[in-house]
Parts: sequence; C-alpha cells; structure tokens
Amino acid sequence: MDKHQLDWISIEGFKSIANSGKIELRPINLVIGANGAGKSNFLEAFNLQKAAQNDDALKSYVKQKGGADDLLYFGSKVTSQIQIGIQLHERTPHWIGLAANITDGLNRKLLVEGLFGMNSLPFEMAQSEIERQLVKWTVYSFQDTTPFAQLKKTNKTDDNDYLRSDGSNLAAFLYRLKLRFPNAYGLIVKTVQRIAPFFEDFLLRPDNLNPEYIKLAWTHKGTDKYFGASALSDGTLRFIALATLLLQPLELRPSIILIDEPELGLHPAAITLLASMIHSASVDTQIIAATQSPILLDHFLPEDVLVAERKNGGTVFNRLNPEDYAHWLEEYSLGQLWEKNYLGGRPAPEQLSN
Repeated sequence: MDKHQLDWISIEGFKSIANSGKIELRPINLVIGANGAGKSNFLEAFNLQKAAQNDDALKSYVKQKGGADDLLYFGSKVTSQIQIGIQLHERTPHWIGLAANITDGLNRKLLVEGLFGMNSLPFEMAQSEIERQLVKWTVYSFQDTTPFAQLKKTNKTDDNDYLRSDGSNLAAFLYRLKLRFPNAYGLIVKTVQRIAPFFEDFLLRPDNLNPEYIKLAWTHKGTDKYFGASALSDGTLRFIALATLLLQPLELRPSIILIDEPELGLHPAAITLLASMIHSASVDTQIIAATQSPILLDHFLPEDVLVAERKNGGTVFNRLNPEDYAHWLEEYSLGQLWEKNYLGGRPAPEQLSN
C-alpha cells in the first residue's frame, strides 16, 4: 500500500455510527448497503475530519449540517463527543475528538493514544503528514445535473488547482489538463468517446469578452457545430466528470478518492468502463466509494467490499471474506449474490441483540 494511503479508519459517535471499530482499508473499498444503512455517513466522516483541521472550517461545516445535535449519534443527550481515528500506512495513528458545546457547535481537540488510553492535546501541536493529506481529501458527488447544477455553470478560468467535489470547475480543470497534461487529457477524450460515440472533443477556451471565465462546451463529430453542457445527457455529463476525476494525472490526484454513488444515471456499458477506471486508478490511489449498483459490484472481488448494515440502532461495517463466497462465485457474479441477499446489505428489519 502507498505511504499516503490509509491502513484503517475508526469512527465513533458520528450520525448513525455509534462505534465502527477499526475498519481495515484496502486499495479498493466499495461500501454497499440499503438506503439509510450509513454508507454516506461513512464517507461524510472524511469531510468532517477535513473540516476539523481548522476552527473556522469546522464552525462552517457544523452550521451547514444543521448543528452538532444532528451530527452526534442520537444527539447530544445520548452522545457528547465524536472520535475519528485514521492511520496512514504504518505511521502513528491520528485521532481527533469533537465535543459538543452549549451553542450546538463542536470543539476540537487532538487525541493521543498512549499507555493510559486517550489523552487530549491542543490541536495546533500536531501538524503531520496526515494533516497535509487530509486537506486534499473530499467526497465527490456529481449527482446534481439539474439546469442550475454546478457542473453546468461558468467557471473562473484560474480555478484549476484541483477538481472540486461537485465538479463546479470542470471546464477550468479540463482546460488546464489540455494545456499542461495533453496525454491525460487525450485519454479522457478517448474514454468519453467510448460512451458517447458522437462526441468529438471538448471546446475549451476562455470567453472572448471576459477571459477570466470559461464554460464547458463540446463539438459533435461530423459537424463544426458546438454545444454546451446542457446538451449532454445527465449520464454523459456525470461520466465526463468521473473520467476527469479518475484519469487525471497522478501528480494532481489526491491520495484517496472518495465517491458517493458514482454509478447514478449511467448506462450499464458506462458502469463497466467506470469499474475499469477505478481498477486503473487504484494502482496508485486508494478508492472508497458508496454504491447501490450490482452491475458495478460484478467487476470486483469480495475482499473489495464493505457491507453497511444497521444493528442495535447503529451502523456496523463488515468486509466480505472471499473464502465464504468462493463456491457461490463459480455459478453467480458478486452482484447477483447481493441481489439474492447472500452478502447482506439489503433492506431488512434492524438487528437487535438481547
């Protein structure tokens, strides 16, 4: 595993997750589960940890999410603190604690694991490689393709350091790739053509009257006419964003890519190609994605899958053991086993222990 990838994550007291324990993370991690099982909460824990590196960012995050009471497991009357721990490859674990305060906010502190359990330190005392990596991690979601979606809006031309989580700077980022990373740009164009054979190329140029801005446009094969992002189907536009995210050059790519339901609105052929891009990216980049697609699951191994289920009022996560499914996979695909409810992660009455 790459030195900038995670060995494990532990989440306690966050939304539906009472105590996850240490969840081992592999190069590819597909989180499956029923609606409301806690898949998105698992991804969102990364966004929270990123926000917790800065007081102002944390305050803004908590306010945006409805207050601390909505973030704590069953609210502040039941849970007083969120704890999240991560370990970059074979390094010292990094823990943060977020305690509820009287203004429905969260106070942050660094937690140090030692001989006598967890001790807290002033947060500013620990600036490490993990903090430097955390600022690059974000959950990508390209689900919004409505007429006013960020994916379709005009971008600031210089907003191109990295691809934003909602794709709101897609045109500017592609423009940078075209000028500075032509090989990666060419691969993205060819990949999009496999899903949209009518697509010739992107038309990327700053506005003639206001070069500070750029808008996504593309050309149709066999004609000199060009079109805007709104002329693309929702699935094609999402696929373009996913291809840009997963095929961007390694020097621009975050060490971990987190994606929420990347298969949404994609044709089965596009989902197959998405799986191929995930496999390719995972050679150098850790992938964590929540999915509800049996078709996507078909292209992965049991050990790549984390199953999210609710038990005793909280979310639990279990990684599939390949030995448990070897005989079944001789006859069925992994996605078929999920549909037949052999993997778990399907709607079911909540499990309660005595």
